[in-house]
Amino acid sequence: MLEWNDSNSIITIRNDGNVVLEGLDVFVRLRDEGELKLSRRDEGPEGAIRFVDDTGSVRVDVRFDVRQDGLLLYVDGAIDNPSPFGRQRTFAPTDGVVLQWAALPGLTGLMANYQHKDWWTRPHFNPDIRALPARTQSLLWKTAHGFRYLLPVCGERIRTDLAGCESGLRVRLSAFQGGFSRYTSLAFVLTAGADPFELPARSVRLAAETGLVAVRPREEKAYPAILDGLGWCSWDAFYHEVSAEGLDRKLAELHGMGLPVRWVMIDDGWSDVRDRMLRSFDADPGKFPDGLGASVRSLKQRYGVRHVGVWHTIAGYWGGIDPESRLFSSVRSSLREANGGAWIPAPDAAAGFGFWNAWHGYLRRQGVDFVKVDSQSAVLNFLRDQEPVGSAARAMHTSLEASVALHFGGCVINCMGMASENVWNRPSSALSRNSDDFVPNEPHGFREHALQNAYNSFYHGAFYWGDWDMYWTDHHEARSNMVLRAVSGGPVYVSDKVGGTDPANIRPLVYRDGAIVRCDEPGRPCADCLTVDPSAVPVPLKVWSRSNGTGALALFHIYNGDEDVEGFVSAEDIPGFKGQPVIVWDSFAGRATKLEEGQRLAVRLKPGEAAMYSIVPVRHGAEPVGLVDKLVPAHAIEHCRREEERMFVRLKEGGKFVFVTEWKPARVWANGRPANVLAGDGTLGAYEVDCSGENGPVDIEIDWRR
Repeated sequence: MLEWNDSNSIITIRNDGNVVLEGLDVFVRLRDEGELKLSRRDEGPEGAIRFVDDTGSVRVDVRFDVRQDGLLLYVDGAIDNPSPFGRQRTFAPTDGVVLQWAALPGLTGLMANYQHKDWWTRPHFNPDIRALPARTQSLLWKTAHGFRYLLPVCGERIRTDLAGCESGLRVRLSAFQGGFSRYTSLAFVLTAGADPFELPARSVRLAAETGLVAVRPREEKAYPAILDGLGWCSWDAFYHEVSAEGLDRKLAELHGMGLPVRWVMIDDGWSDVRDRMLRSFDADPGKFPDGLGASVRSLKQRYGVRHVGVWHTIAGYWGGIDPESRLFSSVRSSLREANGGAWIPAPDAAAGFGFWNAWHGYLRRQGVDFVKVDSQSAVLNFLRDQEPVGSAARAMHTSLEASVALHFGGCVINCMGMASENVWNRPSSALSRNSDDFVPNEPHGFREHALQNAYNSFYHGAFYWGDWDMYWTDHHEARSNMVLRAVSGGPVYVSDKVGGTDPANIRPLVYRDGAIVRCDEPGRPCADCLTVDPSAVPVPLKVWSRSNGTGALALFHIYNGDEDVEGFVSAEDIPGFKGQPVIVWDSFAGRATKLEEGQRLAVRLKPGEAAMYSIVPVRHGAEPVGLVDKLVPAHAIEHCRREEERMFVRLKEGGKFVFVTEWKPARVWANGRPANVLAGDGTLGAYEVDCSGENGPVDIEIDWRR
């Protein structure tokens, strides 16, 4: 349990006395007056420390709520103005209150996630806390005694960010609107423990239990069923030149290849716009001459597409709604004039809902099944100084998600929305983009793309299932991109141009009916590279997830250099697997290796290479690996039952099934018929059953009786 000692301004861990944070100072920034350092006073509300200025008219109470699982820090800042009609002293819009900690004692490694663009976050690894970037939204650090995790909160009004400074760590509270003489917020959650992967989820849960934030933990939300199938998106295929004719050509090609695309996303470029403003609810009449509905019906009826989604921004279009259009007149009461003159859905949940309800209702009548909502972190740019950032984001997300729930069963892909105010203020949606875009024309774009997705998922995966973006299957980095999606735990969709699809780089992620081979949880960096930058240090990026009781482990060479990288694979890479023997299945080599407790398998990757492994705990004399023509083989196992000298396995479909056993089987059947069995390499006892010709689910029976 964490413990606050107000006599020396330190937070410690009660059971071992190790200091987590040390040396607290408090500053305020007032409009037109600059920053003031406050002095500590002994008196204050129960459970709080009071800091005041020289006059006693500016005060900040810092309160520590110590729980069994962590510590929540609250800030209550106030300015006493002598006259309600005189000149008012108020907090500045940014850095209204700042808490400054002098040290993070014992820090030996660090991984932070900071907002490097208005829309996205990326990792930072420099262990010098003074170098921590501005707009840091998640901070993990390592000591000899375990991990500590600080998660800033964006509440109803105020957003908290972290940044380094010459004196240590700054916790910065900002409303991004002036005029407030009161600053009250849950500032951050602090947790500690031996398992770093448990800390973000615990922190989000603790914040949610206060009732002061809108978001719910990912574990309480269901993954959107529509997106559990293979998708195709128009963006990198056509960019803004998407059209009904282009969609028809590409889907005809995919259909002819036998690729079971279940859903299509019609991305940016379909809308009827003028000067980057939305003119009408329907599609651009030049690109979709028969209307959006006709194109949606064609995709479903001609090519077997089950679901079609369309793209829009949180403002309708990039520049909002065209004030000279008929559409504007019909929805005027639901709009607000934002900074720069843009007209956007009002940052009022009830008023804004009117716009979304009208548009989404129209889209639903055209056969649209879900939406992707882009440019979400523009909320602050549109409404800075007009509305507090927390309340603006909460209102806009609430109205949007209410309409999505009504018309699309809650299925929305949130995008360009990794700013804190977006992450913390979506009331119900379950899926959010986890990185900057896949950029197919960037020669080494995979390095940054993989780095962002893996490390962002460490904190972002506690809030949402992550969308790790689309990719091209016909591309020099296609295999690496495919492997990355195998461990993402999120949607699998591609964006190949007409004539540009390579089925070999998608089939290992999808079943014959179009269902995707999706892991049970978002992928995250392994513990041994969690505080190491694998783009700057010659080690593999290792990303783990789990599926059906097994570990899924992907390794990538993303080092910014020409030499090979070397590392290890072991049971310890999967949390909870340490201390037991495992089978390691190498997907690309087609080889099984048994590792006894404590053993490791050496791995070497050339520049641009990726590797994929399944980690199967050994608990019996025989273990099914699964369908090895899929990158996550165990996902295909519907159930496994053991009897004396027999094992029964049901597979989702036919393919190449591998099992490992200590005993040579006497007979193997597939769907009641004798099966051809190939013995594996060495003495391990890996056997392959080729049941590719079977249709539908396959029942495997393995019999060791002589």
